[in-house]
Amino acid sequence: MTGGRVLTTADRDHRRQHGMKTAIIACMQANAPDRHLDGKIALAIFPALAELPMIAEGVWRQDDGTHARALRYSASRTAAATLVPAGGWIEKHGREVHVCGEDGEWTGTHRIEAIALCIAALSARLANYVEQNY
Repeated sequence: MTGGRVLTTADRDHRRQHGMKTAIIACMQANAPDRHLDGKIALAIFPALAELPMIAEGVWRQDDGTHARALRYSASRTAAATLVPAGGWIEKHGREVHVCGEDGEWTGTHRIEAIALCIAALSARLANYVEQNY
């Protein structure tokens, strides 16, 4: 529910796609790793975080008082690798990072490898989400 209105499946689908596109664009425009960027990525992957109060960049308070924290996707290749869809794998060619899977290959290019991986992995997730839901 948002603003007293129950979200339809179409609303949730639109929000999820918009969140992933917004995160991809933010990654492409990033100059450096950033907790704000990590928060955008986390919201794209876990849209329910938007319903929780944000207490700091990339940190939300859950109903029980515990905190949910975005991984440092933009700074850590290991964290960014968690974004790769199940069954996918990562290949690196120069500044390009490729996320490959049986449904295709997605490329991310950025001077920061973790951010390039975020771009490729989020692009793969977006393509898979659209394919599965439309």
